[in-house]
Formats: sequence, C-alpha cells, structure tokens
Amino acid sequence: MKKPLKQILNELVSSVEEYECGAWLKKENLILIQRSLSSNVYYLTQHNIEAFQEWNTLVHKHNGSNAAGQTLANEKVPELRMTRKILDAAKNVQIAISNELGIMKND
Repeated sequence: MKKPLKQILNELVSSVEEYECGAWLKKENLILIQRSLSSNVYYLTQHNIEAFQEWNTLVHKHNGSNAAGQTLANEKVPELRMTRKILDAAKNVQIAISNELGIMKND
C-alpha cells in the first residue's frame, strides 16, 4: 500500500508534535507514537526511492555535462531533497523516542 505524500507528512508532523508537547505521558502512548512514526518513515522512503529513480533518469538522459544534468534533475524533482531531509529528521525523533522508552524501561 502506498500512502499519499501529503498524508504521510501530516501524520509525521502530528507524531512529532505529540511527542514534543509531552502529551503522551504513558509508555503505551509513546509506543503508539513510535509505531506511527516508524510506519510513516517506511511510506516516505517509498516516495524517496521513486523520486531518486526519477532524478537519476533525468541525469542520465541529459545530453550535457553530469553537473548540468544534476542541476536540471534537482529543479525537476525537488521531492528528492525534501524527502531526504524529512527522513533524517524523523529518524532523529525515532532515536529520541527509543531513548525515552529505554529510560522508562529502567525505571
């Protein structure tokens, strides 16, 4: 199943905001946030792979230099950079939540 990009981004934002504001309070709620975040990272990775394939095709089909091809691909496929940045940020939040769960486990 492939989720629409806008839905993925909205759910990621909701998960991060819920974690950030501390509304979870219980371990079970934090686990649900982690599950939602992890699932949406997976779905966003699908979009990232598609964007990379599109980007790569543009670079290889470009008749000019490789640098010119990359510049053109960057302009035509902005989703590639956006999804990379969001994936990096989401993974950092996942790490923070895992650390939080680890602390709770030791309490």
